[in-house]
Amino acid sequence: MKAAFVACSDPMLLYQKEDIKRLQMILEKESLAVTVSPYLFENFRNPSGKEKADDLLEYFNDPEMDFIFDVSGGDIANSVLTELDYDVISKSRAVFCGYSDLTTVLNGIYTQTRRETVNYQIRNLLYDHAETAQAYFREHILKKNITADDLEYKFLRGDAMKGRVLGGNIRCFLKLAGTPFWPDLNGAILLLEAYSGSVMKMTTYLHQLKQMGVFEKIGGILLGTFSEMEEKQLKPTMEELVLSIVPSALPIAATRYIGHRTDARAIVIGREYIY
Repeated sequence: MKAAFVACSDPMLLYQKEDIKRLQMILEKESLAVTVSPYLFENFRNPSGKEKADDLLEYFNDPEMDFIFDVSGGDIANSVLTELDYDVISKSRAVFCGYSDLTTVLNGIYTQTRRETVNYQIRNLLYDHAETAQAYFREHILKKNITADDLEYKFLRGDAMKGRVLGGNIRCFLKLAGTPFWPDLNGAILLLEAYSGSVMKMTTYLHQLKQMGVFEKIGGILLGTFSEMEEKQLKPTMEELVLSIVPSALPIAATRYIGHRTDARAIVIGREYIY
């Protein structure tokens, strides 16, 4: 099998090169031949969106490529969206994986091609839950066996929901509003998570979604983790905010396994899930 490491969002810092080498070794032990993008790390000149898009398309064009793992995060992943050849992506066998700022690319690819993408951060194989993360990677990512049961969700309101999962990081997902890359949310399950963000920021994001009519279209909401709010024990909690802003008829579930925790798992963007 073949895999590639790319960075559509902000370049990684030079001190992280050792992490990438370790990650590459872990994947090679799983019989994956890994190619590392030349645009992964900060340099004297940061690449343009087109350069990064062309690099990404090179891996999608490889008929033997199985996985493309974006290891980056930050702010600029949406710069590649208008530069990608979606015909190439639609014909590729490669599975694209990323999270956080890559929410823009995950949903953009799905919107343009109807191809599933995977909300997943492979760098979790390196951290404090490395053993369990590597076992999960082996049994679920490599075998493409990503199910709703992986997330150990609980319902905050209602007891069932069904639909295509779309969304991801709430701040980054809203970058797609008003663009051709905003997905059709009719009947969808809206996934929301965040790394940074105060109560005020989350409140304004939720009201933007409400004012766009999103909550009138979707079939339910799945909440991941909201790192800053949880670490600082901010009140009201994100769960309380959502329950107060979202229409009362909409089912809402929550999981601690989607977001920026180092034990986070995967969910497939564009796939229909039944909860």
